Amino acid sequence: MDRPLVSIVTPSYNQSEYIEDTLQSVQNQTYKNIEHLVIDGGSNDGTQDILRKYESEYNLQWVSESDEGQCDAINKGFSRANGDIIAWLNSDDVYFDTKVFERVVDYFHTHNEDVIYGDEVLIDKASTITSVDARPKFDASKLSYRILLAQAASFFRREVIEQEKLRVDLHYCLDHEYWLRLSQKFSFRHVPDILAGFRVYDEQKSQTYDQISKEFDDVIQGYDSSTPGIFYSLFDNSRIELSRWRRAAIYTYRLHQNPPEFAFDGDLAPLFRMLTNIPPGKDDAVKVWRRYWNSTG
Repeated sequence: MDRPLVSIVTPSYNQSEYIEDTLQSVQNQTYKNIEHLVIDGGSNDGTQDILRKYESEYNLQWVSESDEGQCDAINKGFSRANGDIIAWLNSDDVYFDTKVFERVVDYFHTHNEDVIYGDEVLIDKASTITSVDARPKFDASKLSYRILLAQAASFFRREVIEQEKLRVDLHYCLDHEYWLRLSQKFSFRHVPDILAGFRVYDEQKSQTYDQISKEFDDVIQGYDSSTPGIFYSLFDNSRIELSRWRRAAIYTYRLHQNPPEFAFDGDLAPLFRMLTNIPPGKDDAVKVWRRYWNSTG
């Protein structure tokens, strides 16, 4: 692919506190053959004023109208996207540095996979980078009980979103169900590269663990949830988590030694704090094993 168009879809609703970081992280990319489609659900918190401010700064296209929720907004954006490479970036998340799109285009040129995903950092409400989340390699057999992909750091070839859209009846596990469905017909590749920042704060819906667990249990019923035995799973997942921690620690040290030009208005937390925050934490481990037990019946 020679300088393909990259389309970014952002669903939005009353995220004026964070969306400017999101917009800047796309605008500040050195790769300029892009379109950014913001599908706003009729925000009344000043989001529209922010969008008007940026619409003349780069190829930002936006609408603000009532919809049926996040999945409906993303699907609308997918239908309007013209790019050869397409992604969705939520209105509280960001792309990591200014050369993310340059590298993503190169990855799609080098590899034949349909979906490419990288690693991410976790950021707080003030856009401080608190830790690095190194994602594991893709293994479809593990999707029945754990999320492998960092959604904000995932990119698709056009044919993926032309053939598959998100389920509008889901509110919490929309991305996980999407990975499960895509894994049945498309190929995935993990690249060891920090591509995005995922914002973590108390009010976000991904923190509502009980609702997520119930919806996940309902979703997984429609897919093959065969899993290996407990001892193999314990060994294999422990090996993967140790590898993730090691890579995240190396990332963290290198970031402090030679930080890139961030695409958003953020900074690094102190080195020691970032090292002690490397996921997975206790809650993450408990969630994975609860899903494993549920998937084995």
